[in-house]
Amino acid sequence: MTTSSQAQAAPTPESVIGWAPCADNKLATYEQISAYFQKLDEASNRMRLYDIGKTTEGRTQQLSIISSEENLAPGNLARYKDIARRLALAKDLTDDQARQLAKDGKSIVWLSYGTHSNEVAAHQAAPQVAYELVTGESPEIRAIRDKVITIVVPSINPDGETQMANWYQQQFGKPWSLTLPDMYHKYAGHDDNRDLAMFNLAETRNVGAQLYREWFPQIVFDAHQIAEFPARIFIPPYNDPVNPNIQALTVRGTNLVGSAITNRLSEEGKSGAISHGTYDMWSNSGMVNTPRYHNMVGILAEVAHSNPAPTTYDPKNFPATFRNGDSTSEPSVFYPHPYKGGEWHLSDSCDYLSSVNVGMLELAAKRASDFLYDIYQMGRDAIQAGKDETYVIPADQADYPTAVKFVNTLRRGGIEVEQATAPFTAKGRDYPAGSFLARGAQAFRPHLTDLTNPQRYPDIRRYPGGPLQLPYDVAGTTLAMQMGVKVDKIGSRVEAATTPVELATPAAGQVSGQGPIYALDPRVNDSFIAVNRLLAAGEKVSRTSSPVTTDRGSWPAGTFLVKAGAQTRDLLTKSANELGIAVASVSDVPDATHELKAPRVALYQAYDNNADRGWNRYIFDTFEFPYTLLNNAEIRTGGLKDKYDVIVLPDASFTSMRDGVRAGGLPPEFTGGITDAGMANLKKFVEDGGVTVGMDTASLLPGRAFGVQATDVTAGQPDTKLNIPGSILKIKVDNTQPLGYGMPEEAGAFFTDSPAFSVPEGSNLKTVARYPANGTLLSGFLLGEEIIANTSAVLDAPIGKGHAVLLGFRTQNRAQSHGTYKFLFNSLYLGAMS
Repeated sequence: MTTSSQAQAAPTPESVIGWAPCADNKLATYEQISAYFQKLDEASNRMRLYDIGKTTEGRTQQLSIISSEENLAPGNLARYKDIARRLALAKDLTDDQARQLAKDGKSIVWLSYGTHSNEVAAHQAAPQVAYELVTGESPEIRAIRDKVITIVVPSINPDGETQMANWYQQQFGKPWSLTLPDMYHKYAGHDDNRDLAMFNLAETRNVGAQLYREWFPQIVFDAHQIAEFPARIFIPPYNDPVNPNIQALTVRGTNLVGSAITNRLSEEGKSGAISHGTYDMWSNSGMVNTPRYHNMVGILAEVAHSNPAPTTYDPKNFPATFRNGDSTSEPSVFYPHPYKGGEWHLSDSCDYLSSVNVGMLELAAKRASDFLYDIYQMGRDAIQAGKDETYVIPADQADYPTAVKFVNTLRRGGIEVEQATAPFTAKGRDYPAGSFLARGAQAFRPHLTDLTNPQRYPDIRRYPGGPLQLPYDVAGTTLAMQMGVKVDKIGSRVEAATTPVELATPAAGQVSGQGPIYALDPRVNDSFIAVNRLLAAGEKVSRTSSPVTTDRGSWPAGTFLVKAGAQTRDLLTKSANELGIAVASVSDVPDATHELKAPRVALYQAYDNNADRGWNRYIFDTFEFPYTLLNNAEIRTGGLKDKYDVIVLPDASFTSMRDGVRAGGLPPEFTGGITDAGMANLKKFVEDGGVTVGMDTASLLPGRAFGVQATDVTAGQPDTKLNIPGSILKIKVDNTQPLGYGMPEEAGAFFTDSPAFSVPEGSNLKTVARYPANGTLLSGFLLGEEIIANTSAVLDAPIGKGHAVLLGFRTQNRAQSHGTYKFLFNSLYLGAMS
């Protein structure tokens, strides 16, 4: 197809979707946008469309490549991909060879849209951007196609995009037309952006594979839509702090690209671009954050006006200053071209995004060889910095299957891992075969370092004694600590017989002995999957309340015992082989055991975008706990104990649970909350033998509604005295109590402005985990250690025949903190033990 015929043949978005992208009062579904990308791909040889995997709900997620016809010729595209890969991984290259490859290559730029589905311009703009890049014939666009391979991902969350568009069409004209009564991702909601280092979700696994194992872009862009009012768009440079694991050229490159974009916006007369405020370069999560730990420039755009309906903005109603104190009306260094108000349409937001994308791509075209060589330099320097460093993940740790999951998280993030094929010795310690090694001498060392070592968030204040400058997300995320995985950092290159790991699998487990009683280890998270399968099959399962001797050694209190029946061994063998868990035999059963039945679990569902509820759903589904979603109306009706053994209350304030959505905020069937009457029904549920599990701030509900005498010592504390903005804290665990079964004596707890409890002397409340007197901070930031010293983190409150469980921190934070999952799992079984 000739150049002149490209624009004639390519369909416009309007011809396929039915209206121009970002038109007033219109939202296209993912299916409509996907159909347009398919038509554009069929009509043009400047674009290639790829399926990159299925979404959580089974939709096909797409990625398109846009460049010149010559660049997209099969042999050429493969060559440019290989150049990008070789430079990013920085292996077996001299500087001269790398410079030549950088000259020969094309810069690769990633443009993604639709991460957060309620930020509607960020996915509606994608068709227009693709059309302009494919059909444009200006010298600028031609140069971009010639020098840049542009990756366009129409939606990071296709399921939510369709859900949002359908709801808007159904509720058009209503005040809640842009407010969903549920999350716009089944498991993550707004947290889908925080899964780019963990890869729990189908969508983020699809994306990670493309970023870190397929295309290796030098620049990654993600479109969002929450600019600080009245600014029209946020563009980097970012605010401090910068995580020290991020390399200097990444920071410099981000500043360079951001400045070029904002300069272009002003040249085009587009006012209101702001930089430096709100967003920082600290946390390793997010569509543009995690790539920075892979030596990629990460560009976030937060454009204003996430509403298809046009609005007129009156400057008389603007706040005088932004949060940082800068004027909203007078020019400043990071806001030199203030927005003066006026009529605004969604199409204006999309037009800003188009300018941002073209401005970024223009710079990538002009400096293609620079960006390519920079990513090589960073990879080279990372390899040199880590040459005397090895991380060993021992195979003989208590929960080896979870260690395997940690390894696979590293692999999905592009970290090179090896597995020992024979025993070896390092730093005076013997390691068994099956242990994993991740060497520091690799290009993506910043990512490896950040996931395995503590973070220390700096104490930044605008003036002495002033409030802490909080992280945009969280202060400490060290994944190995959250997952409870033992990782030994060794300051030398470890010599061992190894084989490269693609994706790790635990060795097939074994069922030893012939019974008559089989045992499952409560220290292993995946044992709970096996137990749930056994219970579903009608097998007889119990738990010990003291250690038990098995043919594999002594196992702790909480060990699961399974009485051998006709199908028991076959069921155990299947689970052992699939999950990599060990099953032992027991000949002498302890006197003190508790029979276990399948718990009838209800998960409270308020009508809000509560990501904590979604992560609970993800964990319940993953670990095969059956559950029912429980709404306000059912709680208000009562009779809860007839249906459920356990009610789980995800993180939420007492007031939000009691009052719910205000009248007029959603359709009437979704408004209102549990109410005081419903709270009384919850109390009766516990008194009748049920178990409520309050998570994080929801753990305050038993004090307000049930009369539990546990005082939150964090309440009312000013942030100048107590500040823990998302950090990992040490807890000491009483693992002889049912809620602590299988836990180690010390663990890392993810605390984010959470409660901590003091208990009256002589109370019947049982402390299962507490914060120590000192040495509490493991990763992140902690001000006010003395306030939470020796306070309770996990409480068991007996009430009548039942229990209120107070899990005072994020025991399942974003489905990352595997190391404290057992508090939740044990809580579910507490309501089903006799």
